[in-house]
Amino acid sequence: MKIKRYLQIMLNGWWLIVPTIMVSISIALAISYTQAPIYHTEATFVISPSAAFSDPYDILVGLNSISKRDGVMATYAEIARSATVLHAVDKELQLTETQREYLHISSEIIPSTNIIRVSVESHDPSLAKEVADAVGQQTIAYVGSLYEIYDMKSLDLAYVPELPSKPEKAENILLAALLGSIVGVGSAFLLDYVRASEDIAVGLSILDPDIGIYNRRYFLQRLSEEQTRAKRHHRPLSLALMSIDNIDMAAGMEPRLKNEVLRRVGFFLKQYLREEDLVARFEDDVFALLLPDTSGLDAEKVLQGLHTRIQWNVFELDEGIKLNLIPSSGVVAYDLNGTGRDELISELARTLQRAKDDGYGKVHLLQDGE
Repeated sequence: MKIKRYLQIMLNGWWLIVPTIMVSISIALAISYTQAPIYHTEATFVISPSAAFSDPYDILVGLNSISKRDGVMATYAEIARSATVLHAVDKELQLTETQREYLHISSEIIPSTNIIRVSVESHDPSLAKEVADAVGQQTIAYVGSLYEIYDMKSLDLAYVPELPSKPEKAENILLAALLGSIVGVGSAFLLDYVRASEDIAVGLSILDPDIGIYNRRYFLQRLSEEQTRAKRHHRPLSLALMSIDNIDMAAGMEPRLKNEVLRRVGFFLKQYLREEDLVARFEDDVFALLLPDTSGLDAEKVLQGLHTRIQWNVFELDEGIKLNLIPSSGVVAYDLNGTGRDELISELARTLQRAKDDGYGKVHLLQDGE
């Protein structure tokens, strides 16, 4: 289920993900094509015992010494990238300031061999080759006097590279697409989170904070919408106010416990109403009920049934308090004659008062002429 949810979020956020990927790729292409190309080449040199080793045992010892990184091989590799050698190459090739600025030289020992690799990067492919070969020759000349028993010889000369090694356009585009995907998907999930937070905030704004059902503001909003719908489609609409008359007398309790009783009554009412009906806390211990597609007489029967259920139900709190509650209700039918919402609410409040005047537990339906 979570995977489906994640896929749905990404599908809904395609308008964020796709443009982000395209922008990232465009930036990568712009950078790749505006950067000066860098060419890479390399030359290899082999180190071996010289003719000074005449005894087979001495040759084996010499080879063992060469293979040690902290011995001859490591020394030769360090010399190849030393300032002394680089200065000699600079002097030999008479490099300009610009050529030196974009020149990078490195050397390394190829693992498990007696071979040193000299690598050169430059904006000029021909210069890269010349520098790689010159570094090797200057290194050979410099170390010739250090270890007469070892020879350093050219194995493979450098080559003139035909294609630049940097920038790597395909790799840059791939990385840009990946980065764009991450940013785009992240933005889609962030937007979904913000929307969810807004939905929660909206949900909290239409609920009564004390008893957890819809509040008066939402009831009035829905009443306006249902009035418009009823008038357009010529459908009946009824509404009611239900007061729990004896809650203070029966409970004699602190506000927290009273709210708990009202919360249970509110959810009790929702159990016996249709899905399209609405229950809200109108004020204090008064509930408002909105009954679409319901005539006044049918609404009166619905309220009488709710009264019977409430009066026969025992509301028991965790504190061991048991309550028998008695409601009174006023019912008004919207007659499609253009009566405004506020006028309808005023009629409903007067009808509830008539129900209370008739005595506890009564349902009063507003009749013509009242």
